[in-house]
Amino acid sequence: MSTVCRIGVKYIAEKMDEQQQRLDLALTASVQANPKAGMQGQPLPYQLRSDAFVTGIILICFVLFSYSLKNGKKYVLQRIKALFQYKERFSLFDDATTSSNRYVFTLTIISCVLSGLYIYEYISETDFMLIRSVSNGLMLGIYIGMSLFYISFKWVAYQFVNWIFFDKERNNYWIQTYFDLVSGISFLLFPVMLLIIYFNLGIQTSKVLIVFLLLFAKILLFYKSIRNFFKHVYGFLHFILYFCALEIIPLILFWKGITYINNILVLKI
Repeated sequence: MSTVCRIGVKYIAEKMDEQQQRLDLALTASVQANPKAGMQGQPLPYQLRSDAFVTGIILICFVLFSYSLKNGKKYVLQRIKALFQYKERFSLFDDATTSSNRYVFTLTIISCVLSGLYIYEYISETDFMLIRSVSNGLMLGIYIGMSLFYISFKWVAYQFVNWIFFDKERNNYWIQTYFDLVSGISFLLFPVMLLIIYFNLGIQTSKVLIVFLLLFAKILLFYKSIRNFFKHVYGFLHFILYFCALEIIPLILFWKGITYINNILVLKI
């Protein structure tokens, strides 16, 4: 009786294996005949850390940082330290050297690139129509170019206005101070962008950090312009006009220009 049972169980197992093989062959034939069959997958949302172009930009910024700090750490620290100091008398020995200017220029480029990268991240989180219809590389290039244009425009405006109202010595000192500040901001902006890209920092938190950096830069420029140009009380009204014309209005026009370009891109595409 037990021998018969074992034979029957073995027979049932063989039949089950045969049936499973038939089902597998039928399923394989069905998939080959209709390769589009099956459940459609959901596309993953766009993330900056998965964009090879963004990763390449971060690596380039890191290399430029390493170059500036390795070869010009002394010059860079001196220029940043000078932001929080003021000398009543200017000296020929205080002029920036060619080497320090090279490092400051490199850090200024990094600040512009990181600023364009943050604008790109902010737009990608708030304007889904634009991010879906326009190439990511094109958008990122436009925002970085706009940041470079903004810095260049400020430099030309400073040169023109200060040439009319102030002497050459104070004008040169102000231009040096401005680029020292822009280059110094890169040291704060770089870790913030790393947090945004690779640690999923929320858009509200990142916005607070960027606004804080912007206010810090404007307050420092506010202080330096008072000490450099308007040390007397009777020049305070002129200072308000000067600061609004060269600091507040260009910043508003910069953001309006970005909004206008975004609208053009959406309509063209």
